[in-house]
Amino acid sequence: MKGYIIGILEIIFYFIGSITFRWKYNQLKTINRATYYWVMMTILTGFWEISYLSNYKNVTLMSKDLINTDEHVWTKDTYDISYVLPWKLSQIFYSEYGAWADREYMSHTDDWSRIIEGSHCTQCALFALLAIIFKLNLNHKNYLIALSVSMGTQFMNSFLYMFQYFIQEKTPSNVNYDNSTFPSGGALLEKRPFMWVNIFWLIMPFYTILYYMTKKIIDYRHDCLKSREVKNYILDEYRTISKSKIPNDLLLL
Repeated sequence: MKGYIIGILEIIFYFIGSITFRWKYNQLKTINRATYYWVMMTILTGFWEISYLSNYKNVTLMSKDLINTDEHVWTKDTYDISYVLPWKLSQIFYSEYGAWADREYMSHTDDWSRIIEGSHCTQCALFALLAIIFKLNLNHKNYLIALSVSMGTQFMNSFLYMFQYFIQEKTPSNVNYDNSTFPSGGALLEKRPFMWVNIFWLIMPFYTILYYMTKKIIDYRHDCLKSREVKNYILDEYRTISKSKIPNDLLLL
């Protein structure tokens, strides 16, 4: 089975699992769909990262093999259905990423890639999982706190990672340096298209944070307006009652 089929099946199973889980628990239906599916993806990514970190040496060997044979995981016809499992898919995913996107992911002397993946796992994925647990237990305040930590650290993690990568491209001594043996294709990384996957890890946490901030502002304004309307209604009723108790002779004055 070719690698791209494994990738498609993984995405299908991810959506089936996420949709089923949301359908089973009504508490999760109060989360807007885009945020919910991204939080679930963040949790899934955490499992990939654990597998990458615990199988680092094997991943680097697979990356080197892809470079030596000038192949891509997606077109290799050497995988069985078991590679749909997150801990197995992770290894071929990161080997492709290390070979053709970021070669620090196959470095044994530089820990930067492991710091990035490890921090994402322990901060973003873990707090995304906690957010879902809090939501299931109807603890909305802690859900918002956990979600904020998850998305905030994810955005910062990706932001720092991408800017560091652009610096590496311009550094001759770095493995990601833009040269004839490993061209980047310019500012848009046309020769390293797999790097574009990182755009989701920038846009989605930013969207989630912006969504909840905007929602909070709208809800607050709505509550203020409702409170003002209630207050005005009470005052009107009070005036009406007060007037009805005043003698008619006095009202004519």
